[in-house]
Formats: sequence, C-alpha cells, structure tokens
Amino acid sequence: MSKKQQTNTPPATAADIERSIQALNKMAERLWGDGREAEAKALLDALDALNRALDRIRIGESRKTLH
Repeated sequence: MSKKQQTNTPPATAADIERSIQALNKMAERLWGDGREAEAKALLDALDALNRALDRIRIGESRKTLH
C-alpha cells in the first residue's frame, strides 16, 4: 500500500476489529464443519492474536479518555 492510500483510510476502531473477528470466527466454524480442521485451526490462531490486539487497543482507548 502506498502512503497516500494509508492516509485516506481512517484507523480501525476496536468495534471495527471486533466485527471482523466475529465474521472470521463464523468462517472458522464453517471450515471446521466442512472437515477442514487445519485451515480452521490456523484461522482460530490468527483470531486469538487479533483478540489480543483488540484488548491492547481497548486499553489504549480507555487511557486516552482518562487523561
């Protein structure tokens, strides 16, 4: 992505990320149901990392409102 494209995109909020995580979790469930456990496991591992990032974003947002 070029710098120009990055500056035109507003930063993702915690709510944006949470909605994406929920959609991807549904995808992982479908993969698992289709017998594609390896793909589902990889997606769930990635979702775990996203959840940790979401927690850090929420902590940062709450600190901003306290100051």
